[in-house]
Amino acid sequence: MILVLVSPRQRGLDLSGVDGCVVITGGPVPVGAEAVVKIAGYRTETLVETGLDLARQYRFRRVVSFAEADVIAAAQLREALDLPGQRPASALAYRDKALMREHTLDAGLPGPAYRTVETASEVLDFVAEQGLPAVLKPRSSSGSVGVRILRSAADLAELPDQLADHVVERFVPGEVVHVDGLLVGGRPVFALPASYTGLACLAHWEDSGSGSLLLTAEHPWHGPLTEELWRVVDALPAAEDLLLHAEFFVAEGERPVLCEIASRLPGHPIPPMINRALGLDLRDTWLRIAAGQPVDVTAISLAAAKAGPVANFGLPPRLGRLTAVPTGVPPWAHDLEVLAQPGEVWDRERYEARKSGDFVVTWTVTADSEAALRQRIQESADLMEDLVGWQALASVGGA
Repeated sequence: MILVLVSPRQRGLDLSGVDGCVVITGGPVPVGAEAVVKIAGYRTETLVETGLDLARQYRFRRVVSFAEADVIAAAQLREALDLPGQRPASALAYRDKALMREHTLDAGLPGPAYRTVETASEVLDFVAEQGLPAVLKPRSSSGSVGVRILRSAADLAELPDQLADHVVERFVPGEVVHVDGLLVGGRPVFALPASYTGLACLAHWEDSGSGSLLLTAEHPWHGPLTEELWRVVDALPAAEDLLLHAEFFVAEGERPVLCEIASRLPGHPIPPMINRALGLDLRDTWLRIAAGQPVDVTAISLAAAKAGPVANFGLPPRLGRLTAVPTGVPPWAHDLEVLAQPGEVWDRERYEARKSGDFVVTWTVTADSEAALRQRIQESADLMEDLVGWQALASVGGA
């Protein structure tokens, strides 16, 4: 039997390709599950307790997780049940931003000065030594939640007194890119570097659409980013099989610098882009690998080496009521997903809780060249902006 952890954000998961899946879910019920247990609070402690209870009924061979919220719980369950897969030491290093920085700096990889902090006064002490700008973020958050870029004394004055479990580090100049990778049996299968559009994972702060486009093997950043990904993996506590999502800072003539890395499925809509580039379903492929099923890793590696220009893009929720959504895309756009329906309201609380991976509509784009791809990204974004309608919050009951 296979224990599968399904977070509230894992939409449309199909487990029918693997027999004997028992699911613990925070909401979505996957297709093909043999048994399903729903839990109200999708927290590590609850997941572990529920998983151990189920282990008295089922003999599990593997534990599978997909999301940031699952990683620690899955590792703790493997440890408790003595099952193969990523264990807590590795999982924590991929989850805790201070710990991953400690490991990579100890291995001689480039990175900014950093410090773990609990209070605003500790942030001020760090800034007094290292200067501005600086970046402050929770040690274990995801989706850019809680990230603050500190550029001025005014930014420092706005900090709350208490900042439990945060890390502050020197701001690293350069463009932010992401690299998604797969490790099977301790061996790299693929690394796919991609360049973000616009404001990258912080675009939702400005109510702007965002996405990314794969860098072809000929791009000058492709090789250095691929090499740096595997150096980072080597620097962290080992696991035989890993699905990876990393972000790096890149600047002309400089070695890539790790921003952070996670051992989980990349956030939507990156998977549809990878699916289109490689001709597979990334979630299904990872399910099979994590469940101990055979996968043709040679074919996947060859497909990655030939991946052409593909991009993803999406529009975030705004403050107000959603009034209209698109029903189609141009012929060179694909994989349209409408993730919210007319009538849904983002009040102030819901709006301010958005993550970088929250969208009302997403799609992918293909082209014959990077230049054409960038043009089509902009064309499709303009088109979708016109097709997505919003009613101002004041018109639907105020803030």
